Amino acid sequence: MSPEKPLLVVCGATGNQGGSVINYFLSQPSNPYALRGITRDPSSAKSQALAAQGVEMVAGDFNHPLSLDSAFKGASAIFGVNDFWVYFRNAEKRGEAEAKGENWGALSRDNDTQEIKSIIDAASRVPALERFVLASMANSNKLSGGKYAECYHFEGKAIAEDYGRQNQPELWKKTSVLYVGFYLENYLGPMSAFFLPKLNKTKSCLVLNLGDLLPSVSWPWCAAIDDTGVLVAGLLRSLPGQRVIGNREWLTMLDITKILAELVDATDVEVSSEPVSFDMGDTLVTTDNMHMIGFSAEFGYDGHLAGNEVTEPSKLGISLPSVKEWFQQQDWASKIQTVE
Repeated sequence: MSPEKPLLVVCGATGNQGGSVINYFLSQPSNPYALRGITRDPSSAKSQALAAQGVEMVAGDFNHPLSLDSAFKGASAIFGVNDFWVYFRNAEKRGEAEAKGENWGALSRDNDTQEIKSIIDAASRVPALERFVLASMANSNKLSGGKYAECYHFEGKAIAEDYGRQNQPELWKKTSVLYVGFYLENYLGPMSAFFLPKLNKTKSCLVLNLGDLLPSVSWPWCAAIDDTGVLVAGLLRSLPGQRVIGNREWLTMLDITKILAELVDATDVEVSSEPVSFDMGDTLVTTDNMHMIGFSAEFGYDGHLAGNEVTEPSKLGISLPSVKEWFQQQDWASKIQTVE
């Protein structure tokens, strides 16, 4: 009879990052772990699909710590991650808060922090736990000296990370932190309206319209769905105490436009000098993202230009494909707008 495998518990098992971790280990010919996924709704289609592949799917609520005690029971390793935007998009709660004159962005940050604190505290109560990997982000407010104080989807996670380091020292001896880089998937979603260049057929030229600053800002690009599992697996194999910026490469959006030019047979690339608006249809979302952009331009997406200590995946022997390889897998002919 073969020995029982150690248990890896994955938060957010049906989301981008947690789902990537589950799918990575499911794809391994010799998966070293039994898998348990935590989700808000184990009856959902995504949950049922994972259960059909042998993943134990259980309900967990980051705002109800007792549910996490049950979900984490027996874990040898835990990947802790939550989603700031789930709470932020709660229209009913936002309406109630704003009717009272409260700052919904700040309240969402505080909720983000509390959810991750619950994950951290619950993980600290697992006697057999050997490894903990926590998804976090740089503290854009603190590292910028308050200049970029409204990038709430970064700050809440950083505050919780600091809490864990200061208040759960025994857990932190088993912990590594992962900053997942800037999503390549942004080129496929709503933000593609800002990022994607346009194809000028007359000139056979891709035209990038992102203002004066943004094309030259270097970003750590990561395909969250494809790469998070590889990164977490690498951290579980490495000694604890790491803080890694998960990325394939640091490239500017101008660099990426040059990659796209090759793929759509454009012979040149131009940066437009026309004024550009980054209005995302919600003032709080726009401000949050503009503070992220400003912070990244001045201090680096991971805060390394402000002295934040982070490690590149390659330093731990973690290998990811190139950014170009990800772009080669997409159908850009149907996505890039053509202009005359």
